Amino acid sequence: MSIVFPYQSLFIQALGGSKPMIGLITALGSATGMIFYPLGGYLADKSGRAKLVGYATLLYALSFGVFVMAPTWEWLAVAISVQQLVLFYMPALNAIMADSIPPGARGRILSLTVAIPEAVRILSPFLGGWLIEEYTLIPAMRLGYALSLGTALLVAAMRIRYLKETLEKQEFQWDIPRIFRESYSNVWGSVKWIFSNMRGYSVIAMMLIFIASLVQPFWVVYATEITGLTPLQWGQLSLVAGLAKVFMSLLVGGVVDRLGPRRCMAISILIGAPAMLAFPYAKGFVEMTLVYIVLVLGNAFIWISSGVYLANAIPRAVRGRIMAGMGQGVSLGISGGGYAQGFILFIPGVIGSVVSGFIYEMNPMYPWYLNVTVMALCLVMVLRLMREPDHVEV
Repeated sequence: MSIVFPYQSLFIQALGGSKPMIGLITALGSATGMIFYPLGGYLADKSGRAKLVGYATLLYALSFGVFVMAPTWEWLAVAISVQQLVLFYMPALNAIMADSIPPGARGRILSLTVAIPEAVRILSPFLGGWLIEEYTLIPAMRLGYALSLGTALLVAAMRIRYLKETLEKQEFQWDIPRIFRESYSNVWGSVKWIFSNMRGYSVIAMMLIFIASLVQPFWVVYATEITGLTPLQWGQLSLVAGLAKVFMSLLVGGVVDRLGPRRCMAISILIGAPAMLAFPYAKGFVEMTLVYIVLVLGNAFIWISSGVYLANAIPRAVRGRIMAGMGQGVSLGISGGGYAQGFILFIPGVIGSVVSGFIYEMNPMYPWYLNVTVMALCLVMVLRLMREPDHVEV
C-alpha cells in the first residue's frame, strides 16, 4: 500500500477527478466501509477471529485488481469503496492484537507493531515516486497496484495459514438472517457501552478523525502543487520520515507504558499542533521534511497511546464489537496509509472528507489552520475529560 497510497490523490486527478472529488471519493469509501463493520465486530466475538481475518484479507487483496485496470476516476471510486467494504475484518484483527498483548507492556509491543512493518516498507513511497518519475504517473500507479495485488495475496495466504485464534471456542450457528439481525441490533448496545465507559476519549477521537480527514488526501497535492516538490522528492521525504518513524515508535512505546496513554495523548498534540501549523509555510524539500518528521513523532505518540488506552479499557469478551465502533486508535492524518476506523468514527471522517476538497479549493492553507484549532480544543479535553480506566483489562 505504501507504494501507491501516498500518490492516490494524484492518480484520481490524472484520471479526471477534481480536488473536491478527491474528498468525495474518500468520503464514499468511508461511508461504504461503515456498512459491514458491525457485522465484522459481531463475528469477531461470536464465531472467532483468525479465519475471518484470513479469508476477508483475500477479498481485500483481490480489490487491487480494480485499481490496476481503472480507466477513469469513477472506477477508482468503485475500487476504493469495494476495498473499504471488505475491511470489515479489521475489528477482528484489532481484537487479536489487543488479546495477544499483556497489560503493562502494551506500549512497547504496540510500538513494535508500528516499527517492524515501517522498517519493511520504508523504501515503498520512494519506490512509488521513482516509478512515477521513470514511467509517468498513470502507468506507474498501475504497476504499483499490481505489486500491491501480489503482495496482498501473499499476506492473505499467511494469515489463513498462521494466525491463531485468541477467543475461546464456542458453538456458533451460521444462520445468516439471525447473524445480520443480531449484529446490527447490537450496534446500539455498543454505542451505549462506549459513551458510558469512555465518553471523553470517544468525543476526542471523533474530533481528531474529522480534522485528520481534512488534510490526509492533500499532503502530496499541497507539496507538489504549492511547495513545488516532485513526486520523487515526496518519495524521498517519505523515506526519511519512515526511517524516523521506526526509531521514534520504538522509543515512544516505553514512554507510553511509563506515563500512561492519557498523558501521552496530550504530549502528541503538544508536538503535532505546532508542526501542523508550520507545514503549509515550509519552503522547499529540507524544511518540509523536518516539519514532517516532527508530525511523525506526534503521530507515533497518539497512535500508540490511543491503542493502549483502548486495549486497557475494553473487556476481552466484547472487544470485537467495541473495536468495531472505535477502531484500534487514532492518528493525526499523516499521509501514507491507514485502515478504516470504527463505525462511530466513520461519521466525522465522512463529513471531513466531503468538505475537505471544497475547503482546500477556497484556500490550500485552510485545512491545516482548522486542524490546529481543533487540536488545541482536543488538548483541553484530554486534560479535562479523559480518565485512565480504573481496571486494566487483559
